[in-house]
Amino acid sequence: MVAGWIGATSVFANLPGGGTGTGGNVTLTTSSGTTTLSNGIISIPITQSNANITHIYYTFNNTGSNQTLDLVAGNPNTGKLYWETGGFGTGTFTYSVVTDPATNGGNYAEVDLLSTSATAGNMDVHFSMLRGSPGFYVTLICTHGTAASSIGEMRTNIYAGSIFNWMSVDNQRTRQMMPVSGATQDVIPGAPVEAYLWTNGFRQGQYEDKYSYSANWGDQRVWGWSSVTNSSLGFTGKNVGLWDVSASVEYLTGGPMKRELMSHMGNTILYMFEGSHYGGGTDSGFAANETWTKVYGPYFVYCNNIPSTVTDPVQASTALYADAQAQATAPHPCPPSTSGSADIFPACLTPPSSARPPIPTTTACPISSNTSSGPDPTSPTPPAL
Repeated sequence: MVAGWIGATSVFANLPGGGTGTGGNVTLTTSSGTTTLSNGIISIPITQSNANITHIYYTFNNTGSNQTLDLVAGNPNTGKLYWETGGFGTGTFTYSVVTDPATNGGNYAEVDLLSTSATAGNMDVHFSMLRGSPGFYVTLICTHGTAASSIGEMRTNIYAGSIFNWMSVDNQRTRQMMPVSGATQDVIPGAPVEAYLWTNGFRQGQYEDKYSYSANWGDQRVWGWSSVTNSSLGFTGKNVGLWDVSASVEYLTGGPMKRELMSHMGNTILYMFEGSHYGGGTDSGFAANETWTKVYGPYFVYCNNIPSTVTDPVQASTALYADAQAQATAPHPCPPSTSGSADIFPACLTPPSSARPPIPTTTACPISSNTSSGPDPTSPTPPAL
């Protein structure tokens, strides 16, 4: 294990299952068109008009005293979590509260941002947060409208902050990346616009393109970025990570062999609900007046840390990634079922049964609107992480 490389003290900040369920109350506050969910560890301001998250504040202690960092600060593309809608909704959202934490002792909050279109269909975004959780959950619900239509590219995009320098897509593609600013590149004639040649920095003379970091959905559960110290490059990291964690991909279009973008240059973290980069990954040809609703998620945006004393960049990034991977193999708690939409998608992750301990029937919950409560037991065993 990575912890054994570093010393007798475990470096894992991981609390498998999304947190301890203890700690400060979850709070929900609203001011000037912005709603903030917070639990003392994570705080996310959500813009009601567009469902964007403009900051991801993370409070942690890996130095002997608490500190709070905005994990999307300093990105030249304006750090945030934002949406591409695939043609559903109108791009303008209406905000409502699904579960007010004041009604459950501060254990859980859920908010709804709904963009409606009578013709194309509705795009319904839910953010939720649990007490003691080092992250938050994202769920998307699409409902078809009256017109013949299709879903184009639909995704969330996190532009992580300038403190992040190490990207991990999987155990094979984990590396120190070029900085989000200050690097220069040349376009390669005849190549896709996203392919270029670095002209300065430690990767000068090397080629780069975002498609090198694609992955098959059936193999993928965790991807994101670490902030680690690399003294050879004069970079001082914070030993924190920011990750997308997916327990299941059965709600995604294209099947397990569908390939899509995950993370790439520019400190980007994508979650491609529907994508067209490799074909076969978008839904098209819906007839007029088809009636259906599809739930994507929930997936978990996870923040973690290891002690600041770990200064080797490979050891630090490996520990942070291994810790994030543990989130995908642990069942996450479900809040008590409430009225309305929370009955459709409780804020929990349910990994494939072969990759998790048995879940008591009192806490098991569906991960999508499918009638099946889990994978077909006759299906091939999902790949291990």
